[in-house]
Amino acid sequence: MSPFDKKTVSFEETVGPLLKVVSQITDCKVVPNEQVAQISKLPFVTYYPLTFDDPVFSDATANDGLFEAVISLDVFADTLSVGMQKCGDLRTYLLDLYTRQLLRRDARITVRSATTPQSRSVTDLPFKAVHHHGFDLTIQYHRQYTSPIDTISGVSDISISNKEDE
Repeated sequence: MSPFDKKTVSFEETVGPLLKVVSQITDCKVVPNEQVAQISKLPFVTYYPLTFDDPVFSDATANDGLFEAVISLDVFADTLSVGMQKCGDLRTYLLDLYTRQLLRRDARITVRSATTPQSRSVTDLPFKAVHHHGFDLTIQYHRQYTSPIDTISGVSDISISNKEDE
């Protein structure tokens, strides 16, 4: 067994609960950005991690502590109004105290911020006309990884005295 067999983080386990909430809010299928050309039914939501596993406060080796991710969330719809409505609702609900508490309690994810929704552009899609709106969501989560390096748990045959030798 190699010391590199253990995964330090699982992206799916970390953001899976968030994506479930995104689907509940929008009532849309949520897929990775790489699958955008394979989806035939509008509307839907895509996600793409812009940054992931960025230490906020952690030990020097980045094994344990608070980490941050920025995830791009994009709504694809066949009409401008549906795209803007779903994107606006999604951002509002993700920043709402109820949703933030739900994610913190059930998924151990803290929603830090969300950028302003914007119209975005993707070319060469299998749709005639598509309206695409999105924003970037910053989340924080705790990650703990235990390194396989030997750690000192105790030293035998050494005594420590608080008195100085005279």
